[in-house]
Amino acid sequence: MSSRLRVFISSTMKDLGDARRAVAARLRSLNVEPVNAEDMHPDGTSSWNAIRSEIETSHLFILLSGDSYGWVPKDGPGAGEGRSVTHMEADFANSIGLPILPFFKRLTYDSPRDTADAKGRDAFRREVGDWESGRFRQEFDWIDQLEHKVGDAVLDLFQRSLLRESAERRSANRGYSRLGNTQNGGLLPIPEGFVGEDPILFAGAGVSASAGLPTASVMVELFGSRLSLDLGGESILARHRFADVAFAVERRLGREALERTVVQAFDVVQGVVPTAGHLSAVASFRHIITTNYDNLFERACIARGIPYNVQSPGREARGEGEQVTIFQLDGSVSNPSSLVVTEPDAIKARSDSGYWRKIGEVIGDRPIVVIGHSLRDENARRVLLERGSGAGLYVSITHDPMDDILRERFSLKQFVAAADDFLQSYESALRSAAGHT
Repeated sequence: MSSRLRVFISSTMKDLGDARRAVAARLRSLNVEPVNAEDMHPDGTSSWNAIRSEIETSHLFILLSGDSYGWVPKDGPGAGEGRSVTHMEADFANSIGLPILPFFKRLTYDSPRDTADAKGRDAFRREVGDWESGRFRQEFDWIDQLEHKVGDAVLDLFQRSLLRESAERRSANRGYSRLGNTQNGGLLPIPEGFVGEDPILFAGAGVSASAGLPTASVMVELFGSRLSLDLGGESILARHRFADVAFAVERRLGREALERTVVQAFDVVQGVVPTAGHLSAVASFRHIITTNYDNLFERACIARGIPYNVQSPGREARGEGEQVTIFQLDGSVSNPSSLVVTEPDAIKARSDSGYWRKIGEVIGDRPIVVIGHSLRDENARRVLLERGSGAGLYVSITHDPMDDILRERFSLKQFVAAADDFLQSYESALRSAAGHT
């Protein structure tokens, strides 16, 4: 199971099908997993238990209400109660304390008013308004307006302690851990020149995205919301660099506000654990260089009992082990003052000549594997400039023709794969080469 934030989308199908699709797309753009029930109802043939299970394993419930009240089951679970399936879903979510965000389509002059369906719809809306979560209710007229409101609500969710505490309580009550649950049955063929050659791992945000942490576009969208920029993260990044948007936040609101925005964004609602990829990485690579702010590689070392140390510019260090060394180029949310967010931060980090000399010595002529990194910022590119003659591999989830320019510049071979799949396959290949089963 993915450990990303899971959001259950509940609505009637006939009148809000396009709205559901738009909301799901907006959630995916924020690295959030939408949970749709299109294959479960409204024909009543699927299992209500399956729907309940999907709701129980979600962290947030988005309720969309349009002109229709929805299908009311005449047999099976809920039969004879007079509630629509959407109503049943919302009641169940409310009963288990799942945070609910209702979005009601504004009724127009020609909306049905006197039918049984309309009366059920209006009664349902009044009931939701009486719930504690009803204070979050918003109305919309058009789908693009709904997308915007949902995006704002989820961005706010990254920093809303009330909802975070609720999700943590529910996760504790369920009593399960998602550590290492992303195992993929199929193994990928690792190119020659890397297995057994003691390569360096250079990891970007793509490695931690499947753990549910915010991507660069989500982070820049959070910055944009602080600056009242009415644009999505990808749109902002198309016009401005991440570091420049962050610097604008710092200039307007101060350094403390900038650091608080980053730290709160990484203190995500659903809680985060190392993925199977993190666990495989620390078992496979002696040296890991990362621009990520999170501590998932450290926690993966602890989970696997591997002695480690973390080094960041400015002599900031953690851990005393030597089996795995993690170079955290951009600092860590565990020490906000170490964060490299703006261009002046990056310039300061690059001025630590001793730190970069050590990275250059570690890389030398060894192979390097780049995973989940766009290689947009200068500090990231400097890592590759420290390379000698070793082979290079660029692992990305899709082939982007624009990546060809970077690959050619830094002599990197393309490999299309998800980060977790590659890292687990690499560990398996390493074990096989060493004669382990």
